[in-house]
Amino acid sequence: MQEESRRQGRDIRPADVARACNSSATSVNFWLNDVNGIGAGKARLLADYLHVDPVWLETGEGSMTPRKVSVQALPQEEEGTPFLPPALDIRVGEEPDTIPIRRVNIKLRAGVSRFETEPVFDDGGVLHMPRRVVDEAKLTPHELLAIQVRGVSMEPLMFEDDIIVVDTGDKVPMSKEIYAINFDGDCCVKQLVKRNGDWYLYSVNPDFGPINVRSGQISIIGRVVYQPGRMLTGRLS
Repeated sequence: MQEESRRQGRDIRPADVARACNSSATSVNFWLNDVNGIGAGKARLLADYLHVDPVWLETGEGSMTPRKVSVQALPQEEEGTPFLPPALDIRVGEEPDTIPIRRVNIKLRAGVSRFETEPVFDDGGVLHMPRRVVDEAKLTPHELLAIQVRGVSMEPLMFEDDIIVVDTGDKVPMSKEIYAINFDGDCCVKQLVKRNGDWYLYSVNPDFGPINVRSGQISIIGRVVYQPGRMLTGRLS
């Protein structure tokens, strides 16, 4: 925080840190007083804001200087396999005008398109999304839900426990967009791809192959539109 204060020419306060990683002031005070660890998900957000390496920030190991890593280098496994595009850069923590998005767990049943939500109270129960991002994407705040990623099938685009925002008002399938899906009663995040008249669920992680939607009972919960730091709309290539 001292290094970043010198870089920005102003004092970086705990409140700035809290906004940077969508956390509460209480959580930040716990980190500063070594009561709780930061955790990998928050460390990635905070490391981006403070211009340090996330592993060093979380564990104290290695160099403080951030490594040069780009998810855009993900190779194609085969012709036509989706890969990551350049993302719109949004500096987390530098946008004071935000809209709180409810953090929830989604409760599903196989074969039922409707779903229920239960609130998540971590970090005040909300994710703070920049208002300008909501306005520019013409999103409706009350239709947005912040959910936690489960599993590793979307790495390195999304890691387990990352928080993403889903637009529940957008359920129309578009090829190469990313959606939260009810797949046989489980909530999963996948890219929808249409090929030869059939729809498939694609993962970013090459260890997971495509799934034909005919193999299970599937309904769309909503389109994934935002991950702290960048928009995820506009179709992956």
